[in-house]
Amino acid sequence: MKQHVICKRIADKAVEALIEEVQLTPKPGLVDTENNGAHHDLSLTKMQNSAHSLHNTFYQMAMLSFNRPPTVEIREQFGAIGRNGEKEMFAVTENSNTHKGAIWSIGLLCSAIARRQGQVLFPQVFNDAAEMANLPDQYIPKSKTNGSKVKENYGIPGAREEAQQAFPHIQKFSLPAFLQAAQRMSLRDAKLHTLLVLIANLNDTCLLHRGGLEGLEFAKQEAKKLLTNFSISNMKKLDELYIKHWLSPGGSADLLAATLFVINMSDKLKRGAQHGKVELHVSGKSSGY
Repeated sequence: MKQHVICKRIADKAVEALIEEVQLTPKPGLVDTENNGAHHDLSLTKMQNSAHSLHNTFYQMAMLSFNRPPTVEIREQFGAIGRNGEKEMFAVTENSNTHKGAIWSIGLLCSAIARRQGQVLFPQVFNDAAEMANLPDQYIPKSKTNGSKVKENYGIPGAREEAQQAFPHIQKFSLPAFLQAAQRMSLRDAKLHTLLVLIANLNDTCLLHRGGLEGLEFAKQEAKKLLTNFSISNMKKLDELYIKHWLSPGGSADLLAATLFVINMSDKLKRGAQHGKVELHVSGKSSGY
């Protein structure tokens, strides 16, 4: 019973994080409550339906890893659960790719937290996820994805490598950025600020796929400009600019959702953010942000 309750909570929070990300408004080039961003095939309803369809996937991943260190066998079972989750996602989205990257990143974090029976410790949660991500899975399909094509064309790592390296863009950028921003901004603005930090620092393969190196650099530079002059009106202008150039930072959105998931699973961090006072414990030392 304890295992079921903890794993259900993990899956609940994973879905909540995806909903929280898509409802965050205004986001540049991404689906939100105001528009569909730089997408013809996506909508708010489709994104929300996709998120809810993944609840069982995240639950199964957590159950698989509960109180168990990863092995090659567990990694292969994890991969099978993820690929089944993709099929369920595509079934409710009419074959639109809404959350394929998030199944991987948030799924690994679900497993990492379940391994510790619901505990979220820093940086252990990211190291545990990386341990799973680095194990081989002989059943990974050989077909090329947009991410693998970008890696092949530009030599730039994507979501797979981000997880294998223990989510450096969450550890170094989005998590501290959110905790700092939450002390001086509303929670909505802190989330938007965090998204900009990710866009400005991540070599987002979604941006590369759409705009090449030129589009990626353009998107990063515009995000950096807005970080020095943040406002909601300027966020809306950036949204218009990204849509005009058909740019959508989907990788950054996935990492934002993963960041929110980890924060929401850590009751102390969530309470601290809500009250403008937060602490992050790393390797037994307390670091204030």
